[in-house]
Amino acid sequence: MNHIYRLVWNKITNTWVCCAENVKGRSKRSGGVSASSIRSARDGAVKFGTGGGLFALTCIAVALAFAGVASAANLPTGGNVVAGAGTISQSGNVMTITQGTTRMAADWQSFSIGQGSTVNFIQPSASSVALNRVLGADVSVIQGALHANGQVFLINPNGVMFTPTAQVNVGGITASTLNISNADFMAGSYKFAGASSNAIINQGNITTANGGTIALIAAKITNDGSLTANGGNVLLGAGSKVTLDLGGPVKLLVESAAIDALIQNGGAIKADGGTVMLTSHAAGDLIATVINNTGVIEAQTLATGEKGQIFFLVTWSMTASW
Repeated sequence: MNHIYRLVWNKITNTWVCCAENVKGRSKRSGGVSASSIRSARDGAVKFGTGGGLFALTCIAVALAFAGVASAANLPTGGNVVAGAGTISQSGNVMTITQGTTRMAADWQSFSIGQGSTVNFIQPSASSVALNRVLGADVSVIQGALHANGQVFLINPNGVMFTPTAQVNVGGITASTLNISNADFMAGSYKFAGASSNAIINQGNITTANGGTIALIAAKITNDGSLTANGGNVLLGAGSKVTLDLGGPVKLLVESAAIDALIQNGGAIKADGGTVMLTSHAAGDLIATVINNTGVIEAQTLATGEKGQIFFLVTWSMTASW
């Protein structure tokens, strides 16, 4: 039997929670972002697809609910720099990670940012990269602000959720439920792999500096907020083995399948003068691979000549019985 679930905002815990469809909710909601409120087409925008939003929310809401998203910590906990050099300090509701080398990797017990809290990355340059890997059992729930002058990687096999109050302003960001080894990361080889079926959800505002990259990599991905990387890249990859190669002709390569891989966009994706790529690879006899767009995707070519490009790639692997 199929069961339908919905996300309901809990004012007590300040989080989204997963409920059965017959659970009553309040008549008024605050803080939420509906897909319909941001689906108006603009000049040069791509808009297509019908339905599938409820199915996507069902899969993703259930994935996060069973992963244990009950409440978000105010700030990340248990940080330990394990490669490269850097320091971690905290003052009130602000945490500052000061990176001392071009690449730095840190392990965390949890990595969430509560509403009204801020995490700042101070990095040597815009090309610097900070890897943050969650070892604990909690979903990363980003409700507050995340700032960085360089690139930030957030790795959490339990799932990552940016709520409607999330404000992310970075040089670049990669969020993934798949793992990457410290050796590969420090060598600049961004190869992600893992068996996590948990999801990445964005309902907030994620913006990079001009030329930056937003990469969301997981078995299931949904965007109901805004992703903006003008002159750069917005890359969504659903699978179990994915390579991120920003210098190559194919910036995101999904090499291995995930069961019921899913990408859902009901929000706004914008990369004027850059590249938008949505690529999914699923496995199974019943193919449930979906790239479902009911929102707005925009990658205009600029007057200065920078060409905007949008790619949708779907592949799958089938098992056969003889």
